[in-house]
Order: sequence, then C-alpha cells, then structure tokens
Amino acid sequence: MSLMTDATPHCKRRSYVRLREQPEIEWRYYDRLSPGVYPAYCVCAKRYRDPGFKRWTCLLRFDVLSKDRVSVIARVPWWINLGSRQEPFASRRSRYFSEWIVANGGPPLRGDRLSPRVFQHRMATVEIGDTVGQAPYSVVRKIVVWETGLVSGHSVSKSRSQDGTQEVQ
Repeated sequence: MSLMTDATPHCKRRSYVRLREQPEIEWRYYDRLSPGVYPAYCVCAKRYRDPGFKRWTCLLRFDVLSKDRVSVIARVPWWINLGSRQEPFASRRSRYFSEWIVANGGPPLRGDRLSPRVFQHRMATVEIGDTVGQAPYSVVRKIVVWETGLVSGHSVSKSRSQDGTQEVQ
C-alpha cells in the first residue's frame, strides 16, 4: 500500500510536467451568423493549392457589415473551386468564370487572365449560410449583387481636336 501512495504523487508530477512541455493544439476559428442576406466588403482574394482536396481554390474573405454598414460583425470565407489540374483553371461553365464576369462587368477580353483581384476591395450583398458538421461556421453561399467596382465598357473622353472639327484661326 505504501508503494502505491509513493508512486501516485510521482506519476502525477510526471504527467503534469509532460503536459506543460507539449505544444498547444491550434485550430482556426470562423465566425457564425444567422443565415440570411447581409452587406459585405471583400477584404482579400487569393488562390492557392489546397493539399487536403488536391485542387486549386480561390479564397475570398468578406467582412460582413451591420445593416447600417458601419461596423464589422463577422469575417466570413467563400471558397471557389479552380480545378485539380497542374495549374488553376476556370472553365466557361465554372462558378469562378461566371462570378468573375459579373464582378468585372463583362467577359474577359482575348488573352485576359482571370485574376482574383477583380473581387478584392468591393462591396457586395451576400447570402450567408452554415456548413454542416460538428463545429459549423458561416460561409458565403452566393453573391446577390456586386455593389461597387468596375463598370462595363471604357470611359473615354473625346477631345475637340479628334472629332474632325478643329477650329481654324
């Protein structure tokens, strides 16, 4: 019996020391909102290769704003698939391609690259939903409308000397 009482504090002390030496286990916290439609601001847009899904993806991070659009109530992600090829690829039927056209205000010109920067620093109305799982979090389900950014077409001012009616003095 005395052997057990002597061993017990020693084991406790050892496990305590082991616990302190082990690193903490980290995880990413994502905000959770009630599903619905919210105003939002796209803070960043980046593409990367996701090793877990073995595919390219574009990550857009939105600051979801209060109804008065003054304060940020959450930061919510939106992932768009870019395929599992060697390089990122957006087919004409992909979500990325169609969202890029809407955000750009028109289709890409010949030779254009579909940069994710077209989404960045833009106001939008977004539909928020929840993920499924043991620890659900909010994600953007779709963009209802892009509210700021590029407009379709080029804005060109024509000078008087270019319209063929030059003044003669």
